[in-house]
Amino acid sequence: MVGKLHMVSAYLFLLIPVTIWGSNFVVGSWLVGQFHPLVLATIRILFTSSFLLGFAFFTHRLVRIKKREWTYLLLIGFVGTLLNQTFFFQALSYTSATEAALIMSLAPIVTSILAYFFLREPLSIRMIIGSMIAVSGVYMLVAFGKQQAAIGLGDLLAGGAMLTFAISLILIRKLTQTLESIPTTVYSTVFGACMFIPVAYVSDQHPVIAHSVWPWILAALSGVLSQGLGGLLWNQGITKVGASKASIFLNFQPFVAMIVGYIALGLPITRAQLVGSTLIVFGVILATLRIQAMKQTKIEPPNPVRKFVQ
Repeated sequence: MVGKLHMVSAYLFLLIPVTIWGSNFVVGSWLVGQFHPLVLATIRILFTSSFLLGFAFFTHRLVRIKKREWTYLLLIGFVGTLLNQTFFFQALSYTSATEAALIMSLAPIVTSILAYFFLREPLSIRMIIGSMIAVSGVYMLVAFGKQQAAIGLGDLLAGGAMLTFAISLILIRKLTQTLESIPTTVYSTVFGACMFIPVAYVSDQHPVIAHSVWPWILAALSGVLSQGLGGLLWNQGITKVGASKASIFLNFQPFVAMIVGYIALGLPITRAQLVGSTLIVFGVILATLRIQAMKQTKIEPPNPVRKFVQ
């Protein structure tokens, strides 16, 4: 009974970063009109890194990194931060937030397949069916009524963001077998920020930068909440439930974007959106909840024996 309550709390825990990220689609779509995409990504990642370093320092979570862990941290920083954020904000320059959310919703299926091959996480029939139902709900939610389906540059860039995110989840899961989730998030984000600065400088010598203070404030808050706090909570959740099951919750992002759009922008909620939202919730529940007869898979926590940097 205690184990079931622990898993339910872990699933509810994952809803927090998903809610933040779903809202980020709406915020990011507005911000790319105020900044050059790479400049925006750099501003956000610098604020994120400052927040994470401060958090880790005051909570004494900075640790000495082993040689093997350096490779994973650099890969996560490159794939999960530099490439992912570049693809993400470039995509929002060419396509809508809902279209990007639709493509990003494919991440759970891709992550589950990668986790099956590289992490040996089980790929059950329930998980596959639940994921497909949730994805069909996403299509109903954001693509209903679209006259034609055409793959454009924005769709390809969003696909790159989806793929790099899925790969980063696998790398994070591998690394958190030996290193706690908080140092993993902090170091990989800081490494990604160090990679971002020269890339943003070289890409555009005359970038578009907002002259009003509010876009800067919103960009800073977006970075701290989405990549900072959201990243900490998400990586912690992965250590509890696994990469494949955690990724299924990404299907909630279009639903959150719909609600935020309604509250912030007054966008109407249609019948198709309600049906799609229902499918998403049902698919996630089907894919994540265990039946009593199923054998519970134990996920070993990371090695707790580690000296913290004073």
